[in-house]
Amino acid sequence: CAGEVVFNGIVLDVTASMAAVEHLGRAASVFSEAQEGIMITDPAGRIIDVNPAFSELTGYAREEVLGRMPNLLKSGYQDATFYRTMWQQLMETGRWRGELWNRRKDGAVFAEQLTITAVRDGEGRLAQYVGVFSDITQIKRNEDHLTHLAHFDALTGLPNRLLFADRLHQAIALSQRNGDSLAVCYLDLDGFKPVNDRFGHQTGDIVLKAIGERLGKSLRASDIVARIGGDEFAVILTNTQSV
Repeated sequence: CAGEVVFNGIVLDVTASMAAVEHLGRAASVFSEAQEGIMITDPAGRIIDVNPAFSELTGYAREEVLGRMPNLLKSGYQDATFYRTMWQQLMETGRWRGELWNRRKDGAVFAEQLTITAVRDGEGRLAQYVGVFSDITQIKRNEDHLTHLAHFDALTGLPNRLLFADRLHQAIALSQRNGDSLAVCYLDLDGFKPVNDRFGHQTGDIVLKAIGERLGKSLRASDIVARIGGDEFAVILTNTQSV
């Protein structure tokens, strides 16, 4: 009819497509903004992408690692058995999580908590591996420090009573197995209390450290000296037939 305007068109529901785009955008944001290092490899293990945190943690720029194998970070601290076990679990379960030591571009070694996941496509074929890691070097150092404090005397640096008992059990077992003899000596310093009373505990500490050093220097590498109390020391002499 005259005066009528007719529009012909096709209406498409793009809600799903927009949602997919939004999802990809969020995924890309997580990848780029994550504090953990992320490495993506193809099924053969060649690196196809890394995120900015990877570069920050390892010192390698993205362009330096693309197409290379992850072993460019290898520190040498783990042996071949470690990696065989890791890949066996990854192939059997599709996932591996653990701690290892790697090496930055500048040569510094760092500890990392690593999770590797095998990603498969819609048909179940292996598409890529995704590794996510964080730097736990300071955590490991704190653990080592606490372990040291638990087993060594803070003043002299010698094994304490706890570690001495453990070393004694080991020495006894080794002596029995090899048919050797050993001796255990207990040393208590006479007249040490007046040193503290007259010259102060700081001087007393100097005396204890000096005694610990002299005992250590006078023994063989296989022998063990420990500080087990205030002015009390103990010594394990192994294989005494050769003394």
